[in-house]
Amino acid sequence: MAIQTHSSQEYWQNLNFKESDIQVLADHLFETEDPQTLDALLGVLVRKHIAERKRALEKEKAERGRQYLPKETYIVGESIVLPQFAWEQAEVTAVREGSNPELPPFSVISVKTAEGETYELAANLPKHALNSAGDLESKAGEDSPESVLKTYGSSLRGKLRKALDGQNDLIRLGYTWFPKSLLIDISQGHLNLIEAILETQNGGPVGTGELLDQLELKSSDSRKLLEFSLNYALQEDPRFDEVGTTGVFAWFLKRLEPKYVLETPVWLRLETNPADLSELSADEEQALQEINDEFVAELDAEPLPTETGTVQVALSYPHWRAGSLPITPATAAIFPSALETEHVKLTLRDTQSGQEISAWEVRPERYVIGLRDWYLEKGLIPGSIVEITLTDDPGVIDIAAEKKSSNKEWIKTLLVGADGGLVLALLRQSINAGFNERMAIAIPDPAALDRVWEERADRKIQLRTDVNRMVNELSKLNNQRHVHLVDLYAAVNLIRRAAPQDILAVLAQSEDIQHVGDNYYHLKESA
Repeated sequence: MAIQTHSSQEYWQNLNFKESDIQVLADHLFETEDPQTLDALLGVLVRKHIAERKRALEKEKAERGRQYLPKETYIVGESIVLPQFAWEQAEVTAVREGSNPELPPFSVISVKTAEGETYELAANLPKHALNSAGDLESKAGEDSPESVLKTYGSSLRGKLRKALDGQNDLIRLGYTWFPKSLLIDISQGHLNLIEAILETQNGGPVGTGELLDQLELKSSDSRKLLEFSLNYALQEDPRFDEVGTTGVFAWFLKRLEPKYVLETPVWLRLETNPADLSELSADEEQALQEINDEFVAELDAEPLPTETGTVQVALSYPHWRAGSLPITPATAAIFPSALETEHVKLTLRDTQSGQEISAWEVRPERYVIGLRDWYLEKGLIPGSIVEITLTDDPGVIDIAAEKKSSNKEWIKTLLVGADGGLVLALLRQSINAGFNERMAIAIPDPAALDRVWEERADRKIQLRTDVNRMVNELSKLNNQRHVHLVDLYAAVNLIRRAAPQDILAVLAQSEDIQHVGDNYYHLKESA
């Protein structure tokens, strides 16, 4: 019968963590009394399983007999296992002298397996390839913690995270875990005092370490455990919001957070879930990349790498009006990340003036907000290009309007009549920054456009109606009466928040608008 030991690859690929593994981690954390990361806990379990494998292999070897190696000597009746024959168990039935003029003196053993197969094998032969191959212990000897984590770490990490999420004894904060029963008690009085501390600092943010210093909370336990316990108590209290970047705990008083952190601005609210993106042409994909709308990609899409550390964003009207920037796969490579935090407090630093702007990243709704005054000071318009750049501090982002000499340009301009009627016209406007020609639209009277949004709020106007309306307006601006998808996206978003894929879906189904190629559309004369 073949030995049942699995190869290293099979073992680690098929390993699933059980309740006994979680108990090992609980015992480890009880012993160390120190919160530990998922990677540290995975290392504990990998070392445990390596040790268990080696013990199992030793036991199996002892029970089945010695492993056959050509360098060893054997006696009749001895039980051995044969690595070259699927680790079959066999009995030595005879021993004789071998004969080969090219080899030193050696023996030949006859063996019979449990399945009745017979073989003749060399023995007492010091130099032979099988002496260094097929060693039973080598099936676990490959398993150093470093090699296992390097080869299988990603898969094992996901399995361990799933196992930890399915139990209640160990709690997680950020990337660290600890037994709930060992937490240091943080009283209601301490939490009330923290509320008062944050209130004196305009809500925060204040780091956990600074809060501990102000509380003068002392304990014989480690500082790390004190911070973990305080972070957990604050996390469980609805008065407080954790607003730090990945790996940094900073706390803010939720009731003092800006309105548009807790409530999405009307200009950024989609009315429906975005349409499917599975069937796009290459031209359409290129247009959507130019638009860089936050609702084109999935929320958990991987950030797109940036070689320069700088990303350019052409402002749509909703973001210009709200004073925000979109969180897209492109900009997500610049904005700080967080494991679970919904709101991240950050600083945007004007590279030209050095001005520091207090801003907030609202991750579930995919925007960074706090730039309304800066946009107005810089004289930006919808379509203006804003550059954001990484710094050494993940909580600080450099920001600048793309440079351009101040002058007047012929650009699309939205005129709002006294009756709320809308007209798009080409007019000369003062321009203070670089802009995307297709998305640029001057708004001479923002207050009048605000009234249009208010008036439309309860009317539930179909997107198809607004698309037709804006195709009609845009078609008047050129002799061919053709309208580009990017121009249309910018125009429709003057009066409602619409994702580009939703506009594409309307265009595909429209009987009044025809596609004429290269992302251009034309309103039929009958329409």
